[in-house]
Amino acid sequence: MKSTLRRWLVAAAAVVLTAPVALAQSADLTRDRGDVVRVTRQPDGTRSVYQRQVGWHGMRCSTYSPSGKLVAVNVYTEGKYGHLVSCIIYDHTKKNILYKVQYGYDARARLVEERMYAEPSKKLVQRVIYRYDSNGNRSKPLIISLNTGGTGPVNEITPTMRDDVNKINREARGQAAPATQQPTR
Repeated sequence: MKSTLRRWLVAAAAVVLTAPVALAQSADLTRDRGDVVRVTRQPDGTRSVYQRQVGWHGMRCSTYSPSGKLVAVNVYTEGKYGHLVSCIIYDHTKKNILYKVQYGYDARARLVEERMYAEPSKKLVQRVIYRYDSNGNRSKPLIISLNTGGTGPVNEITPTMRDDVNKINREARGQAAPATQQPTR
């Protein structure tokens, strides 16, 4: 159940970052006491309510089942320039944190990675990596699930986010990767 919920929540987060209206059956935009509220209804009957509060740099997304029951709440925090910095994913009670997500950007302020950590273990469970072509168009995301087949998620993986960002920046400048040293035996 938790794995299915995690996959669903990641898909929901990806929808937030890409094009929620294009994938949604319908979307309504309203103002509620000064807050901007957007409601998207998916073909499967689920409904997501996105709320931006006045004076707060972030957004809350509450997702409801087809029967109207609250499934999860995602709280996104934005940086100084409106880019996503982090997300906390709560269960339906809004008391238990299921996952925390961090977002990484390249030197051009383009999203290059999302990292999802399970709570309370703080284990890295998923990476979503984005690449860009020479025109700046973002690729389909590469989603790496770090569930190790029953032994639980891994602590960390390589290459690191910084390695990925450096590689993407080198490719954008047309530079070759630095030579790597072979381990000595």
